[in-house]
Amino acid sequence: MLRRCLPESRPPAQHTCVLPQRGRIPMPQRSCWPVLGAALLCVLRLAWTAPGYAAPEPPGFTPNCSGFAQDSLFGPLWPVTSEQKRGRRSSLLAAMVPRLTLRGKALATYAPRQVGQSAPTLEAVFGLTPGAQREIVETPFAQDARGVMLSPQVLATVAHALTPDIVEVAVAQQANVQTVPLRVTSMTLVARTMPDEEGVSAQVAHVNTPYDLALAQADSPQSLQPLPYAAVLSYGTGDPEKPTGGLQAGDCVVALVTAWHGKAHDTGEDHLVIGKVLAKVPVATNYLTQTKLNVNMFTADLAVQPGDSGSPVFALQGGKPVLIGLVSATMYPTATFTYVARIDPLLALAEALRVATSGQSKSLLVRSPAATSPEQR
Repeated sequence: MLRRCLPESRPPAQHTCVLPQRGRIPMPQRSCWPVLGAALLCVLRLAWTAPGYAAPEPPGFTPNCSGFAQDSLFGPLWPVTSEQKRGRRSSLLAAMVPRLTLRGKALATYAPRQVGQSAPTLEAVFGLTPGAQREIVETPFAQDARGVMLSPQVLATVAHALTPDIVEVAVAQQANVQTVPLRVTSMTLVARTMPDEEGVSAQVAHVNTPYDLALAQADSPQSLQPLPYAAVLSYGTGDPEKPTGGLQAGDCVVALVTAWHGKAHDTGEDHLVIGKVLAKVPVATNYLTQTKLNVNMFTADLAVQPGDSGSPVFALQGGKPVLIGLVSATMYPTATFTYVARIDPLLALAEALRVATSGQSKSLLVRSPAATSPEQR
């Protein structure tokens, strides 16, 4: 064990080096701290260069996309992978990222366009044309999207995939009229692993319209599989004012979307779209996107297509893929701006729904806020 030695100018004997016997002349005492510092530096340098030692990775996500190419599921979908391997992994991921079909009927109102009517006016746009009689009809609707399985029966998607905002009304001897539905009268949601299969019915469990997020519960886990990757907080952790490890501009992101290959219909194949985070907030470029954006989104350069809403978006954390959001809106191909709804607000609700569907929890007890304390009664 090393012992601390101090200069002779400090008188207490118990803190100085003892004069050796046999008449040797004591040499001036030097501080041992420089020697200790040099020894410690050598030890750290040897440990750093020792085989098998790796510096701990900084918290958060990474701009390097190579981790996806090395993953067992995403690797075969990498652009340089053979078509045979890509097809096998695509079918496996289809059970984790099902195709969602929403069908139903809704009441809609419209004003029939008169023969010889002049150019559209603002009054006509808002349905206030003098003398026009509006009609109310029940019309069918259908829309497709994607979702992601968070647990055996719980899936996440975007809210607008479960809420028709536009319906089309067939008008005799006129072009079909697109209008906003008054009320949805009936609706069914089906999750499919392939476009032509019967699929599994699902029930809407939670809709967060302001953040464009939703949860659904499949009636049966048949043919569906939970995603093997964790869903994490993209905002980071810790102090809300100074979070640690949050998503940053330049970080690598990928989306698993439908592979159209120039075809008008879905053939059941998927592929990876690779991109970067452009901004941690939604960047509006025109009035069309401004109405669809919210503070829970980030902007990426993912080249997605109409119908890819709800597709999962992944990043790399600690070298492993993690789920961070869902495709919500895009300007592609006008501009490579895609807006991703962060998954963060759904995580606690999805876990509670998972526990409830697995039978691990007792029945929920709902209490009135007024009965929480005697003073409030």
